[in-house]
Amino acid sequence: MDYERKASFTFRRFAIDDRRCGLKIGTDAVALGAWASCRDARTAIDVGCGCGIIALMIAQRSDALITAIEIDSGAAADARGNIAASPWSDRIKLVEGDFADYRPDGKVDLIVSNPPFFANGEQSPLASRACARHEGGLNYATLIEFAAAHLSPAGRLAFIYPAGCENDIIYKAEMSHLKLRRFCRLRQRSDLAAVRDMYEFSPSDGAIENQELTIRSDNGGYTDQFAELTKDFYL
Repeated sequence: MDYERKASFTFRRFAIDDRRCGLKIGTDAVALGAWASCRDARTAIDVGCGCGIIALMIAQRSDALITAIEIDSGAAADARGNIAASPWSDRIKLVEGDFADYRPDGKVDLIVSNPPFFANGEQSPLASRACARHEGGLNYATLIEFAAAHLSPAGRLAFIYPAGCENDIIYKAEMSHLKLRRFCRLRQRSDLAAVRDMYEFSPSDGAIENQELTIRSDNGGYTDQFAELTKDFYL
């Protein structure tokens, strides 16, 4: 029987089906897709694109030609359908495979990723979920190495990672000749410790923009800050 596309989540200008993805759409992807600098990007790569949500958000926010790379066949199938149904199908190309094997035609203006986070602990018996959650070939170190090889001189690498890893990440980037340009601590509530950090690195040096972003207010709704960031996406 043919797989029938059915939206799991509807945004203002596109809809997402993530039924075959190991991990479903979450705040991490939406925050990064809305936060990453992309307005002037002509080319972009979404590494480990999952269902394609970040690639679609970047397409909505820019005129970039985007390559979305996904190694898991189920997630790639969801991304393929989501891209085809979107208004930007002519600007997003899906590549099913390992990003380490991918060679772009030229230098890239933006590389963005919501990579697997977990280096330790028990892996899910479901292969797609284990691939989406646990570090393997895709992690902050391999992302930085990929970006160092393929970013344009003013290009940006943007990704999200668990809080508390910033010293290791910034050191790895410095050793790869990438400079921190933007950094954002992400909190679920103002009274809680940061759970995620968002980074932007570039081969070009410059001032560092430091931010903090709180997602939920005390009453459980989105903060004005997060609502403003995501206003072009959430209904």
